[in-house]
Amino acid sequence: MRAKPRVAVVGFGAIGRHHARNLAEMPGIAFTGVVDVSEYARDEAARMGYRVFDSIDSALALGLDSAVVSVPTSSHFETASQLADAHVALLVEKPIASTLEEGRAIIAACRRSGVPLMVGYVERFNPAIITAHRLLLDGLVGTPLHVATRRVGTMPPRIKDANVIVDIGVHDIDIVSFLLDSKLRLISAQGGMALIDDRVDYASLALDAGGVAAHATVNWLTPVKVRDLTITGSKGYLQIDYLSQTAFFAPGRDFVPTSSYEVLIAQYEQGTLLECPVVKREPLRVQLERFVEVLGGAEAPNPEIALESLRIALEATEMIESNIRVNAHR
Repeated sequence: MRAKPRVAVVGFGAIGRHHARNLAEMPGIAFTGVVDVSEYARDEAARMGYRVFDSIDSALALGLDSAVVSVPTSSHFETASQLADAHVALLVEKPIASTLEEGRAIIAACRRSGVPLMVGYVERFNPAIITAHRLLLDGLVGTPLHVATRRVGTMPPRIKDANVIVDIGVHDIDIVSFLLDSKLRLISAQGGMALIDDRVDYASLALDAGGVAAHATVNWLTPVKVRDLTITGSKGYLQIDYLSQTAFFAPGRDFVPTSSYEVLIAQYEQGTLLECPVVKREPLRVQLERFVEVLGGAEAPNPEIALESLRIALEATEMIESNIRVNAHR
């Protein structure tokens, strides 16, 4: 009988504790414990009943098959590389790294060691997005024409090494590419630094997704948390709320071609939003179950896609920062 894969969480911060909670409950793995350099974080993990380690080496000494890397983004490269070199399979939280060079190096390290690598784009596993993806594949929306996303709210205190695009905007960049199965091209990026003067905290991105117009709005300024996505297609309209895990679809209306505006308006009828069935689950749990399947031999999502999301985020950041510099010297 094959032993269960031994999995550790490296980094017990805001997201790491949710990884640990889920892994500790999952029957398909042996949860080894939590690695963190912070004594405070280790004490917190120990109080929750997890075994703790103060270094990756100490966890490796007990034997690890896989690990979830949830340290700050600036530490992804060093942490993931050490684990990959030790032949440990990885789920690395998004974004894959701080730079494209570091991201490529992580992918190369995993390939050299022959271990799978997943990148934690958890929104792909949101049940509402799974429903939307199925509706798109079934052709219910027709040809997608326009996609709009909003990911806004207050600034999280835990983020100290990334701007709003790199930290959370990459989710929407990834989702647009995933749903439309298309490589993205950045058309424009506007934004700035409203609350803090060392990083972009609000942005609006215009993207081309294989001819489909896409717009992503992201900020740490809005006093309420909003996470939604809409897709307008030739046959209908999709409306997704990530937080409530709801999906609504409005069938399009058939029109008789005419050059008369009055006739066209007379044909128009307001569409009706129909709620689609969504089986609600914690997206992180669904993602971790997929990771366990990958550990068992299933194919992992292509990590090169994560590089593309980071590339767009970095390009948008540079465009906005360049505009800020130009305006400052006017």
